[in-house]
Amino acid sequence: MKIASSNRARRNHGVPVKIVRAAAAFFFVALAASLPAAAPGLPEKNLGDLSIEELMKESITSVSKKEQRRGDAAAAVAVLSNDDLHRSGVTSFAEALRLVPGLNVATVDAGQWAISARGFSGLYAAKLLVLVDGRAVYSPIFSGVFWDLQQLNLEDLDRIEVIRGPGATVWGANAVNGVINAVSKSARDTQGTLLQVAGGDVHRATAGVRYGGKLDDKTFFRVEAGYQQIDDFPTANGSPAGDRWQSEQFGFRLDRYPGADTHLTWQAGTVINQLAHDTADASNINTIGRWTRELSERSSVEVQAYYDRTSRSNPLSLEGTVDTIDLSAQHTFGAGAGHDVIWGVGYRWTGMEQTSLNFAFGAPPGRLYEQLFSVFLQDEFKPIPDKLTLTAGAKVEHNDTTGFEFQPSIRAAFNPTERQTVWAAVSRAVRTPSVVEDNPGMTAAAGAPFPGPGGRLFLPELVGNPAIKSEVLWAYETGYRVQVTKRVNVDVAIFYNVYDQVIGLNGAIPPTLVPGVPLGAALVPWTNSHSGHTSGGEASLTISPVDNWRVTLGYSLIRTAIPGNRFLTAAPDQQVILRSSYDFSRQVSLDTQLRYVDSLIGDPTLGPLFPDTPAYTAVDVRFAYRPTARCELSFVVQNLFARQHPEPTPHSLGANTSEAPRTLQAKVAWHF
Repeated sequence: MKIASSNRARRNHGVPVKIVRAAAAFFFVALAASLPAAAPGLPEKNLGDLSIEELMKESITSVSKKEQRRGDAAAAVAVLSNDDLHRSGVTSFAEALRLVPGLNVATVDAGQWAISARGFSGLYAAKLLVLVDGRAVYSPIFSGVFWDLQQLNLEDLDRIEVIRGPGATVWGANAVNGVINAVSKSARDTQGTLLQVAGGDVHRATAGVRYGGKLDDKTFFRVEAGYQQIDDFPTANGSPAGDRWQSEQFGFRLDRYPGADTHLTWQAGTVINQLAHDTADASNINTIGRWTRELSERSSVEVQAYYDRTSRSNPLSLEGTVDTIDLSAQHTFGAGAGHDVIWGVGYRWTGMEQTSLNFAFGAPPGRLYEQLFSVFLQDEFKPIPDKLTLTAGAKVEHNDTTGFEFQPSIRAAFNPTERQTVWAAVSRAVRTPSVVEDNPGMTAAAGAPFPGPGGRLFLPELVGNPAIKSEVLWAYETGYRVQVTKRVNVDVAIFYNVYDQVIGLNGAIPPTLVPGVPLGAALVPWTNSHSGHTSGGEASLTISPVDNWRVTLGYSLIRTAIPGNRFLTAAPDQQVILRSSYDFSRQVSLDTQLRYVDSLIGDPTLGPLFPDTPAYTAVDVRFAYRPTARCELSFVVQNLFARQHPEPTPHSLGANTSEAPRTLQAKVAWHF
């Protein structure tokens, strides 16, 4: 079966009237908050601990696996601070990513998300590497992320670093279109007790407690527990989708600082999800340990190990368990006056057990094992100190499916002035096949039955192909950042991505008659059947008109030209995000957010699996009041001006076709 892209419907790319109305409402609320009467009693520092100017000097680690100034990074990087997460009113890690221009984030149902960078959206998006404190959370079953299991306490996150574009030179395979790294706070920074209780119409009940203490002056710990209950999302006709669920989370972290140059971390956590009507459940348990030491001003070492176990039981998708053991080490050192070198090695063992057959996926019960070996080397050279930095490196990996993979990159950053950065990069990255794609014993239902010989119906069934190869990306990027004044920052990035050997479907389905079976079978192997390119860019403007008001405008555009692969490359062409944060006083703050997401033209050959989705505009508002320094009351309304709306993403078998509803939630948080 060849999945052909449909003729693209005519689209008006002008700004719709409804977005103008929503923007007017947005600015009315934001500007009303700026009345001079609010000035008395302002805190010494507003909108978090950092000004716009200081934010660009923040240290990040995801681009080069070592600390560098955010403003100097030769990549399209965005950072969500703890203050961003807190003030946005988002309720999950996945939802927080809506705040980043250039990420495609769509609700699939009450518990599942489709998240990708620079196209290729969908529930099983496979080109985005997601890390939580250095632990990769993508699943080798489909090379994507089970977002319902990423239930993080957002108050404990120091920041979320997001790279739009490849990061394979240091992070390896599957860091193709982007890297997301959630970085937790040290236990030393979360001392005392935090209690949170919230309730609402859709997010029915949320509760969490965290306690941080210390064993001695060098050893700190925290323990935490959480619970949430999410009600059904609506379907298109307003009836409940039957996708409600509940989740329980537990975790702890231990941080020890034997000396000023040494840090040891050990943390563990578990998430247990129960889906609607006891039809399915999922769980994750993980633990990670890390030792870092600074040997000198330009030299350091880090050793890390983690274990992760994910189990799922869903009659409509996947039943099984995945165990992962990962070991890695890296060393940074100075080589002469102008070179900073970082190199590292890694090993990963993955065991997958299919416990039973189900409707969407099928495989003989048994155990599959895979191993991954890797080594990387990167050199940062400064031919003109404080002006020009060149970074070249490569990662070599060996996996049991495709053998050796080579992923190099070259990056350059030029600083005409202290407040400006011009950067460019050329990178090669690969996406290794998932178990579903390369194992001939794995099958997956795909789409609706189609008529065959004699009018008989046949069900297409995707089957793994042991001869399949890795997908290959060559990415060409450039960008410009400028701190116009201490109150205005501009960040622009553009890209051109060339894809080859993209995994998909090609060719007509040869019906296979099965005697005695009313529904015939049509086996379709996965193949490296597509190639093409995408192009586009992202831009953001951050303005702080006064100390207690900050406005951020983000815009992203993507154009896709990969014939025959529309289902896998689907993403809205344009997105706009507008955020305003205002402090009335030390006690009162107001945050508003507007999102416009372009329409998505579906594929009629796939019927209900890939329908047309209209554009939508959503406005979220959060009002917070702090009667004391240790207590905060907040009220959040999401999707303020619409009862519900569909969000643009291809549907997947086993997922509900829910729509995003308007939600209201009240929350109380105590620190003591």
